[in-house]
Amino acid sequence: MNIILFIIYVILSSSGLVLFKLGTTNTNINFNLFGVHLAFSLKMIIGILCYGFSFLLWLYLVSKLNLTIAMPLSVALVNTLVIVESCIFLNEKITLIQGIGIFIIILGVSLIGWRK
Repeated sequence: MNIILFIIYVILSSSGLVLFKLGTTNTNINFNLFGVHLAFSLKMIIGILCYGFSFLLWLYLVSKLNLTIAMPLSVALVNTLVIVESCIFLNEKITLIQGIGIFIIILGVSLIGWRK
């Protein structure tokens, strides 16, 4: 069950970041809060909610998993998924250096998960 929750965490965290970025191009929800003007879009709000839920899920996972494995694995997977989602949804390009970095991340995560 923790593996499924971990996968959900990774998806919510990376998607929240990409949705927030996508939402910055069209801010059509405006607030004036104590003299401070805030501009949001629906994508930004959904991104914030995804990221917020991923944080709550992370708090639960930290209490259940070995932190020496969960932390590097989560950082590696979230960062890799953000790059992939950025290519798909933001039309960003993966450079050769980023590709090499992704390969190294996958190799490192594989080594962390490798048991004798």
